[in-house]
Parts: sequence; C-alpha cells; structure tokens
Amino acid sequence: MSPLHDQLRDYLRIRRALGYKLARAEKLLAQFIAFLDERGERLVTIENTLAWVTLPGGSGSWRAFRLSAVRGFASYLHALEPAHEVPPADLCPNKPARATPYLYSDQEIVALMAATAILRGRLRQATYRTLIGLLSVTGMRVGEAIRLDRDDVDLAHGVLTVRDTKFGKSRELPVQPSTVQALRGYARERDQLCPEPTTPAVLISQAGTRLLYCAVHCTFTKLRDHAGLRPRSATCRPRIHDVRHAFAVHTVLDWYRADLDVQPRIVAALHLSRACASQRQLLVSHRGTGAARARRRPPSPDGKRPVMSALAPTLQAWFTDRLIAQRDASPHTIAAYRDTLRLLLDYAEERLGHQPCQLDIAELDAPLIAGFLNHLEHHRANSVRTRNLRLAAIHSLFRYAQHRHPEHAEDIQRVLAIPPKRADRAIVTFLDDAEIQALLDAPDRTTWTGRRDHTLLLVAIQTGLRASELTGLQCGDVHLTSGRHITCQGKGRKNRITPLTPTTTAVLEVWLAERAGHPNQPVFPTARGGTLSRDGLDHRLAKYINVASQHCPTLREKRVTPHTLRHTAAMRLLHAGVDTTVIALWLGHERVETTQIYLHADLALKERAIARTTPPDTRPGRYKPPDTLLAFLDAL
Repeated sequence: MSPLHDQLRDYLRIRRALGYKLARAEKLLAQFIAFLDERGERLVTIENTLAWVTLPGGSGSWRAFRLSAVRGFASYLHALEPAHEVPPADLCPNKPARATPYLYSDQEIVALMAATAILRGRLRQATYRTLIGLLSVTGMRVGEAIRLDRDDVDLAHGVLTVRDTKFGKSRELPVQPSTVQALRGYARERDQLCPEPTTPAVLISQAGTRLLYCAVHCTFTKLRDHAGLRPRSATCRPRIHDVRHAFAVHTVLDWYRADLDVQPRIVAALHLSRACASQRQLLVSHRGTGAARARRRPPSPDGKRPVMSALAPTLQAWFTDRLIAQRDASPHTIAAYRDTLRLLLDYAEERLGHQPCQLDIAELDAPLIAGFLNHLEHHRANSVRTRNLRLAAIHSLFRYAQHRHPEHAEDIQRVLAIPPKRADRAIVTFLDDAEIQALLDAPDRTTWTGRRDHTLLLVAIQTGLRASELTGLQCGDVHLTSGRHITCQGKGRKNRITPLTPTTTAVLEVWLAERAGHPNQPVFPTARGGTLSRDGLDHRLAKYINVASQHCPTLREKRVTPHTLRHTAAMRLLHAGVDTTVIALWLGHERVETTQIYLHADLALKERAIARTTPPDTRPGRYKPPDTLLAFLDAL
C-alpha cells in the first residue's frame, strides 16, 4: 500500500480536529490516491494532478472542486516532504465563471412579494410573502430563515437569533419596527389558518411543516417568472440568494448617502456571518479593490516560490505527532493552539516583513515573543489569563522544537524562560436562595422550552456541571433507579458521577418521559433535536435573568453566566458544612487548592469566625473641637 494512504489519514485527522468535516474531500482524495497507485506514482505532482482533475465527466465547477481538494492535501504533504508539488490554483482549464450577484431594486422586491398571490392557499401566500420580505431586510441566508423557530424571534425587543448557521456561528439581528409589525401580522394569520402545526418553525408550509430548501427554490422560480424578472447577462441571473447580496449593497450605499465613515462600519462580514472577508468583493463589480490588491503579498524577486524554513515542518510535526498522535489532545486544545500560532505568525510577518513559511526559529526570539504578548494585552485588549494561555501554547511548541533543533537551543531557552504574568483574582459570584428561586420560576413551564430550561437550570444549580458538561449530557448518562446520579466526562477527560437530590430526580423523571430520547441523544436538545450550543445556553440564561430580576432586584447587580451556577452549587455545599475536599471531588477539580476560592467568597464563614473571637476591651473615642482662640492663633 502506498504511504499516501497513511498520510491521508493523518491529514484528515488534523483537519477534523480543527473543526472541518471534509466528508466529500475524503472520498475525492481516496480516488486520487487510487489513481496514483494505478500509475505507480508515489509523489503528488502538477502533471498527475492535472491528469486526474481533467478526467472525462463532470462540469467545470466540479473539476475546480477536485483541484481544491488536492491542493489542500498537497500543501500538507509538501510541508513534510518538499518533493511533493502543490498545484497552482489556476491549473484547472476552463474555470467556471463566478456568478455575478443580481442586485434587486426595491420595486423588484415588491413585485416578488406581490407575485405570491398566484400561489395556492392563503397560508402559503403569507409565508412566502413574509420570507421574501424578511430576507430583504435582514440579509439572512435562505436556510437560516427557514430554520428560525418561534423561540428565536423576540418581537418585544425586535431581535432575531440565528443559531448554528454556516461554520457553526450564531448571531443576533435587530429588525425595524415595521418588520416587527409584519412578523406579528404573519404570526396571527399563521396561527389562525394552522392552529396546530407539527413544527416550532416560524415559517411553515400549507401542511403545517417546516419549509424545505428545494421547495423554496422551486417556488421562487415561479414567483420570479411571474414578476417578469429576466437575466441581465449569462452570469447574472435572479436567484433567491441574491436578495442577501442586495441587502449588503443597499446598506453600504445608505451609509455613503448619510455621509458616514464607511470603512469602520464594514461589519457586513460579521452581520452576514461570512467566513472569509475577501468574499465581500463579490458585491463589487470591479476587477478588485485597492485594499485587496494592497493586501496581496508581493512575489519574490526571482519569481520562484518562497523557500520553506525549518519552522514550518517543525510546526506541522508538533500538531500531527506531538499533539494528535502522542498526546491525543482534545479539539478544543488544538483549536486554541492553532489560533495562538496564527496570531504569532501574523505578528511576526508584520514586524519582520517575512512570509510565515520563510520565518526561521531564530527569528522567533525572546524579544519578539515578549512584544507579541504585549501586543495581545495592549492592542487586542486580551486579559492576563488569555495572555498566559497564549504563552503556554508557545512554550509547548518550543519545548518540542528544542529536541529537533539543538542548534537553536540558546534562543529556545530564552523563550522558555519567559514567565507567566500574575493576574488579579476576583471573588466569585454566586446566587443566594432567593435569587435561585426567582431564576427557577422564570421559565414558562407551560411550553416545551420552558420545561426544558427549568430542568436544565435546576440540574446546573444542584450538580455544578460545567456548561460543556451540561450541554453534552446524554439521556444514557442519567441514572434514576437505585443510586440516582449523573455520569459525565469533564475537564481533563475525567469521568465522575454526581448524585441527585429527590427534587431534581422528580423533575428529571418528568422531563425525560416527555423528552423520550435515545441513550445517545442530548438530555437538553434544541427544538430541532440537536445539541444545545454554548451561545444558546448563554442566551437562555440571560433571558431568564432579565425576567427574574424583576422579582429579585439583587440579580441586576450581578453578572450571571452558566459558570455562576457552578459557583452557586459549590457555595451551597460549603454553607451546608461539606468539606472542601469533597467539594473538589464533586466539581471535578484537579487540585483541592482550587476550591479555596469559595472560602474567600464565603462572608458568612468569616462572620462566624470573627464572632468566636473576644473583642478588645476599648472604648470609642470622642471628638472634642479645639478652643476657638487657640485655633485662631494656629491659623496665623
């Protein structure tokens, strides 16, 4: 078997550890390696890549996708063995032309909404009229709009929450009062025409189900033709996705008309949840903007590809060999280390003027690392703890590099000698009994989400699970028979069991009966059955804190996060007289000393301690004003 098969497994493992799925790329690369095996070749070259990409069958866009998959794998191989060649991006002939966005005018949007009158059924007409209007004023993707649930729409505050969208992002979109009024009108008509839908979706079909992506595209084609919209060129055709593009362009134009400073307001990439800022150039009809051209790295003077230094393969081996193969680091650790090295290489490129692949280990010396850490604190406004986490990642890399490159031992030791910075330790925030009761009463238990959230909050306060442990809890982890407890895998991959009180057990029994999930399904799912995200948990908790603060004003003075509920569980155990060693085991702390933070936060414990002491027998002093005549003389 060719060694490329093993290298493909390593490549997929490291990329998936960083959050990439690569399902289609895995199949294509396996076919590419089989193609090389048939030809008896062991290296990836430009010639054999072109031969495989241009095999008969497939469109130009499909050939471009095949080339993209090979280029990513070839870049990985080239870092390990320079004999492998990385095919250029323009290798594929007859590259398909990128579609030109069709920028709808306001009159065309109105015409599309009016064309919904040709659809059968009042509910279908209202749904597609609302869908088109919502896309035009928010810039959402079609998939994001049809995945909106009723809990994601906060009409009281005029905010839409888009969850788990492309690249796993979530965001909140503010809407105008006119949009709120239109959504309320649609909700009334929807509930009147379909009082018992089978889905919690905001936009539903005539049958009361969630809209299908393919059905939306088919219906939009009918509406487009009836509205009389025609292609403006061979590559500029009216698509439903172009409503999103039109929103972005009209927003920027409105900023210019209002004479606003547009450059710092280019938040469209965040508002539209783009993964790559360079894609904003799709909305500009020119060949390229000046800023984009300025960001391009100049070619080398001799026209050759830059020579890769020893740092690049060392960095690659640190991820593949040390972190993944030897340490089996978690995806969270790999992602954190990856982000640290990205920031460091960008900083070094800016200061030294070298491309990252040309940087040598000697150039990443102690002064540059120290400057990078100061840059994090003062320019990126990172906390001291974040600064120390970045330094820990750098130390891990340099400890690995010192055995591979003893010629740089002196520079490496200087970097390893940089100490972590001391940080202030704040007193932990926790909730008292009145605040806990107000928070537990906040969810509306007449709804499905309210019952779910009430159970979630009760479990969090009683067990002290971390946010990741809480959202990752599965139905098979809850044991409600003899020895009622919850099993979870926490920080540091430590498995632990946490007992349940009778009250929590009773609430969980009712919820799990309603949940009716399989053992490998989450205990607290989303409305679509998926795993609740950390952002979703933060959003739900913030909502209930606002509700509870109306009945318990002291909550307004506290910053309550999911981790605050964990502190609350620890403080309740401490007030009950439980030893700190048991609390450390309960919470899954690595060291007992970590639990000392709760002793510092326990004011009642300190009050009981001072009550046991004998106060000194002293009398309070009494102030006597000085004689007025003497005071006059002293003032002279």
